[in-house]
Amino acid sequence: MKKLLVSAFALFAVSSAYSQANRDVSTQDGNGNTATINQTGYQNLNRLLQEGNNNVATVDQNEWWHENDAQSIGNNNSIDVDQVGIWNTNVTDQYGDGNTAQTDQDGIINDVIQLQVGDNNDTYAMQSGDVNYANQGQEGDGNQASSEQMGDYNLVYQDQVGDNNMAIATQNGDDNYIHQLQLGDGNTADYLQIGDGNYADAHQSGDDNTALGYQNGNGNTIYQYQTGDWNTADDWQVGSNNMADITQNGEDHFHYGTQVGSNNTMTVTQSN
Repeated sequence: MKKLLVSAFALFAVSSAYSQANRDVSTQDGNGNTATINQTGYQNLNRLLQEGNNNVATVDQNEWWHENDAQSIGNNNSIDVDQVGIWNTNVTDQYGDGNTAQTDQDGIINDVIQLQVGDNNDTYAMQSGDVNYANQGQEGDGNQASSEQMGDYNLVYQDQVGDNNMAIATQNGDDNYIHQLQLGDGNTADYLQIGDGNYADAHQSGDDNTALGYQNGNGNTIYQYQTGDWNTADDWQVGSNNMADITQNGEDHFHYGTQVGSNNTMTVTQSN
């Protein structure tokens, strides 16, 4: 990855010798749309499409080589993008009404992708560090997704299909991974990782399920798979190289797991 950063700076140096201008292509088709674009620095690129009525977009790009591609297709949608550093990229697509998407990037070569299909969804992505990646997709109504990454080389994937789901991913460290998949309505998934090299994967298929995870240390792993309704899984790991594998099939199961130390393994299967 260090070679990637060196190559990026070399490519930037060559390209900046040819052009130092910022570029903006913004299109509005409808009524009452508002777009505010601020570009300060060199070779920043913004592409914005607002198609519909009363959509709002604010884009701030500071320093070098940022890229933003955003579109709102519908009414009363909001996009807010703030990019600081070098070569951060953001893609935001909204299809529907009343959706809100916000991206804050501060660092080098960070990447955010956010997709909203439906109404009244809310998504937020924050990256502070280098070479982080966050991908959040929402299909349905009233969903909320938040990703916060502080460190380097972290990955977050959050997918919501249904209504009124909530997914929260927080990473403070390096080389961490979170994936949260929600298929249904009223599900909650919330993971916090502090340290390096932690891995968390939660799948929820059904309604009103809750998946929670806390990892403080290095090299910890949590799997939480829920199929059914009203299930709860809550796992805490403090230490290194711990593993928890939780499977819940059916309704109204409850699991609470705690691992303190290193090299512990926990496997739980619940069904009815």
